[in-house]
Amino acid sequence: MSSVTEAVRRRPMLTVVGVLIVGAIIYFAIIAAQTKPAVDQVAPSPLLYRPAPALSGPSLYSHSTISLRQFRGHFVLVNYFASWCSSCATEEAQIAALARSAAVTVLGVDYDDSPGPARRFLSLYHAHFPVLQDSNGANSLRWGVSAPPESFLIAPNGIVLAKIVGPTTVRIVDALVTLAQQKGY
Repeated sequence: MSSVTEAVRRRPMLTVVGVLIVGAIIYFAIIAAQTKPAVDQVAPSPLLYRPAPALSGPSLYSHSTISLRQFRGHFVLVNYFASWCSSCATEEAQIAALARSAAVTVLGVDYDDSPGPARRFLSLYHAHFPVLQDSNGANSLRWGVSAPPESFLIAPNGIVLAKIVGPTTVRIVDALVTLAQQKGY
């Protein structure tokens, strides 16, 4: 008899827990629906329309040094990423596709990460583009990067044209390059 009584007492508590769980799911669904997608966040930056800050460091793949200056004369997408970043995983197939296109050169910057996991991460997405390591965070600090993914579109003349906070897409970068070309960059 006591087990039946105990089961009857638990029923209201289980109902309350169920209602709370359903309420929490609805609450977070509403918040997610109202949040502007990160992909649409072209952000303000004190770097915009100024010469790009220095950017160089050891290559993720060799013992050479990579520098943004090497890519002068081309549109460059500087992409800060990390293997542990879930939003970076969301965008990496798009970044790899950009690197295969002729519209823009991709220069990856491995943010607060280790070389092994970064190489494995990039290989998952067949991402083949130059990547420099920023193990001490000096480049990230100079560029004002607070959390990956963050990307910067650099004009062929070395001017920073856009900062994108959060995952980006081929469509967005292509649109930014087209707009820049129309403005004479």
